[in-house]
Amino acid sequence: MNLKGVLLTTILIILIFLFGLSLGICGDNKKPPSAEEAILQERGGVLVPKGTLIVEPGFQYSHTSRTRIAISGFTILEAIVIGQIKTEDIKKDVFMGYLNFRYGLLNNLQLEAQIPYLYRRERYAYKEDSSTTEKTVTDSNIGDITFGISYQVLYEKGSIPDVVLNFKVKTKTGKDPYGIESDALGIPKELPTGNGHWGVSGGITLVKRSDPAVLFGGIAYFYNFERDVEDYGEMKPGSSVDFNIGMAYALNEKLSTYISYDQKIYSHTTQEGEDVAGTDFNVGMLYFGASYVISPKSFLNFSVGVGLTNDAPDVTVEIRFPIKF
Repeated sequence: MNLKGVLLTTILIILIFLFGLSLGICGDNKKPPSAEEAILQERGGVLVPKGTLIVEPGFQYSHTSRTRIAISGFTILEAIVIGQIKTEDIKKDVFMGYLNFRYGLLNNLQLEAQIPYLYRRERYAYKEDSSTTEKTVTDSNIGDITFGISYQVLYEKGSIPDVVLNFKVKTKTGKDPYGIESDALGIPKELPTGNGHWGVSGGITLVKRSDPAVLFGGIAYFYNFERDVEDYGEMKPGSSVDFNIGMAYALNEKLSTYISYDQKIYSHTTQEGEDVAGTDFNVGMLYFGASYVISPKSFLNFSVGVGLTNDAPDVTVEIRFPIKF
């Protein structure tokens, strides 16, 4: 198993975290920032102050398990099967290390970027009649780098919430899914780490404080650009609508928890203008998380996500270390 890329990314994350922690220990003794600040910055509802840089190393793990049954034949009275029954068990694990950067260009204008590196492992187990065939495929590579800008158009006043507009551009730096070879059973010999297309997204995030809680929510639209792919023709991954809503709750000045629901609805991928069957998805995730102030310049964020729809990962675990410079 080749984990070189993931190990290097993890080592880099640890070094940056320790450096940020040392900055906090050696820095001034100002009152530490609220843990809610880190949560809301992560959700895009609070911007970084002018001239401040946040470097955020992080790690995410997700697991998906699916079982499918295929019948080659026909059934009698929905109980007796005439033909061949084939079961397929698929388990997918994705390990992603990344670096996020956020910089306050103005007090109401923020630049941001994310550089991910992925390690993927997929296990396929086919049971046909009395025999079982199992194969594991692994791959690792850089993912699709994303750049973004956020602009705060309204500040909370009375019943009016904070309103932040977000715009992002996704590159196609990751290994794309086209041209990947498969064996006789249809199992891929390598795995993609990107979707092979440029994309853009625009959205809005709202934040309303009700001490000691903070309510937040938002909606975004993501669009993938069409691309002419050799042997495939004109390909265009489906667009998606993403909406989320949640609440953060301050337990004290250093510790906050939050719960949120995230729903992503993807339209069909198209090939030569025609919908590709089975490529529309509905991903619903329920997240539970917490943020802890380590020092005036560093935080620790942790979250667990549980999939609520068939298209969602079974579980997602994520840890982040936002560090101010």
